[in-house]
This record gives sequence, structure tokens and C-alpha cells, in this order.
Amino acid sequence: MTATTAWTTAAVLGVAWAAALATLAVRRARALAEVGLGVQSLGEGRPVRPIQARVGGAAGRLARQFNLVAPGLEDRLAQLEGDRQQLRAVLGGLAEGVVAVDARSRLVFANDAADRLFDLGPSAVGRLVAELIRAPQVHEAIDATLLGPGPHRAEIAVPGLEGWPRAPERSFSVQGTPLPGNPPPGAVIVFQDVTEIRRLERVRQDFVANASHELKTPLAAIKAYTETLIDGALYDEEVNVRFLSQIDDQADRLDRLIQDLLSLARLESGHDLYNHIPTNLAPVVRRSVEAHRARAEAKEIRYKLDISAEAERAVAVADEEAIRQVVDNLVDNAIKYTPDGGRISVNLSVERSTIALVVADTGIGIPRDDLPRIFERFYRVDKARSREMGGTGLGLSIVKHLVGSLGGTVAVESRPGVGTTFTVRLPAAAEGVRPGNEPA
Repeated sequence: MTATTAWTTAAVLGVAWAAALATLAVRRARALAEVGLGVQSLGEGRPVRPIQARVGGAAGRLARQFNLVAPGLEDRLAQLEGDRQQLRAVLGGLAEGVVAVDARSRLVFANDAADRLFDLGPSAVGRLVAELIRAPQVHEAIDATLLGPGPHRAEIAVPGLEGWPRAPERSFSVQGTPLPGNPPPGAVIVFQDVTEIRRLERVRQDFVANASHELKTPLAAIKAYTETLIDGALYDEEVNVRFLSQIDDQADRLDRLIQDLLSLARLESGHDLYNHIPTNLAPVVRRSVEAHRARAEAKEIRYKLDISAEAERAVAVADEEAIRQVVDNLVDNAIKYTPDGGRISVNLSVERSTIALVVADTGIGIPRDDLPRIFERFYRVDKARSREMGGTGLGLSIVKHLVGSLGGTVAVESRPGVGTTFTVRLPAAAEGVRPGNEPA
């Protein structure tokens, strides 16, 4: 072999060896690139295809290991995503507001209830809670959870926030749980709105106290008059009849109170004894209004009843006794609280598919702050004057429940010193329905 041939052979072998090395490098680079793409796909939650590159060395081992591990990772990631979606659905369905914060009180998560409750908005995550919720009581609950050694429980009263137009203050039961760690890296706080529960508790307490007082007052009077009669007044002709008359009046008061309590209990339980049938309201309203005319005229009150031509024929699905109680209670209140020489008007009309009963007076009126509570049991604007006039404090509450049982609504407008107007609206029966209370 000549020198030239040897050099040629060596050159060819060198080129072949370089080509082989280049091919191997390309295959290894391609394998590494496919592994990188596979890892990226895993991170983005996209399906991962097995790596087909056939190469030895570290790159080959990495590709084969990736093919072995990737399916398990995909399953685990899918399970984690499913669990995350399930947890989000559970938290989203809770009525309680759930808020998660980090160690610096920055918002990490808020469920739908918390978003609605505090009006957080779509860009709330990552911001300080103090920037999102303008309520120091909430910040104190979060700080106490992050700084405390364990769960934090409290009840807080939060003044009106934006988005609470009809609730000047809300009560929350707060349960705060720090995340594991020392110090904790964050906390989860649950806000349960207990405003309505506390309101009902106050109503119940007020009812028990008021009912006890209302029952005790006539009983005390009956007992006092009876003891006086037993001690000798029974034989005193100047006082015995008067005392017995007072006992009779107090017994009537007790009877009215008990009957009203029973009526209210039946209405609230939904087991009222009324027979709702198509009823022509005009005759019922006219009889009820006329039954009070003598009392009104005794106070020189200008007493007016106006029934429109349409209302004369209007029919509602109701019970005569229920309608009578509604009219009696509203007119009785108007006469009680209208001074001598005042005016009371009762109007029955038809407004589209609604029958409207309006009782208006020029009485003492109701202060604005008391209007939301006048339909509560035993609630009185002027307690002393109401008891003096013999009311049970249940009339308007009965009106509200009766009207509600008939599918209607009752509203009130009033100004102190000007007068009060109650408006009852009942759905009219379908056209062509004949009343069942017409005379045979």
C-alpha cells in the first residue's frame, strides 16, 4: 500500500467516524428534545406520546425512563386535577364564605359565597385582604388565626359594606384554621352568616317576654279585683258591680289575646282552618267596614267607603272570615289611632289582575324607623297607648300572615302627624270564575 492510498483510507475512515459521531449526537439531541417536549406536555396537562428515539448512553436511559414514568405521572396529574375540580365544586356550593390567605394576609382563594359576600371581584387573588374588605373585624379574625397556636373561633358583627344595601350590619360566625407549619404559611377562614339566626332569636325572646307581659297584666288585674271583692267589697254596692265589670273586661282581653295567638299559630304552621273558594270581596268588605261605622262616628271621624264598579264584580280565591279579619284589623287600627275629627277612607279597586284594598287614615302616623317592624308579633310603636286602647299587638301580624296565605302582599306608608296607608293586594281569580259566596 502506497502512502497516498494509506492517507486516502485514513481520510475516508475519519469522515465515516465523524459522520457516525454526528448522527449519534443528532439522535441524542433529538431524544433530549423529545424528553423536554414530553415534560412540557405533562406540565401543561396535554397527552404525552412515547419517545421513539433509539439511542444509547445517558440520553437513551433518560428516554426509556421517561416512557416508564410518564403514564403514571399522567394518571396522577389527572387525578389531582379531578380532585381540584371536585374541591372547587364543593367549596363553590357552600353557603358559607371560604377564604384562604398566605402568611402575609394576601388572598390565595375565595369561593363564590365569599366573593358575593364581600364583593371581591375577579382580580382579588394576590391582593391584601385589607385592600379588599373594609372591615377591621375581618382583619382581626385573620390575624388571630395566623398568630394563634390553633383554630380560632369567634362571632363578629360587621357594619354595612358595599353590596349590603338593606343590611346595616351582619353577624358572622368565624372559624379560622392555620395551615400546617411553624409559623403557618397561611390560613383558611370560614364565614357563616348568622344574621337571620340572631334576628330570629331576638324575635323569639321578644315574643316570650311580650306574651308573658300581655298575659300577666290582665291576670294581675283580675286577681287584684277578686281579692278586693273577697275582702269585703263584694257587699259594697258602690264598687262591686264596677269591679265585676272590670274583671269581665280583663277576661275578654285575655280571650282576645288567646284567640289571636291561636289564629297566628295556625297561620304560621300552615294548618289554618279557612276554606278558600272564589269569593266576591265587595260584600264582605262592605259589611266589615259598616260594622265599625258607629265607633268612627262616635269620634266624629269622616268615614268613607269607596268600591269601584270593577271591584263590585271582582272575585278572589279567599275565605270570607279571612277577608273580614284583614279588614277588621286594619280599620280597627285606623279608628284607634286617628284623633277626633280625622278622616278614614277604605277603597276597593282592581288594578290589572290584582284586587287592591287600601285603608288610609289621618292618624298619628308611624315613625320611619318603626315601619320595618310593625308586622312583628306584639310590636307596638307606642306601647303605653296601645295597651290603654286594648289592643293585643297581634293584629298586623295576623294581617300579614292571612294576606300571605291568600297569595297576596301588604304594604304600609306612613308619616308621623300626617297619617298611615295600608295597601293589601290579592290576585284576582281568572276571568269567568263565579264566586261561591253569592246568595242562592
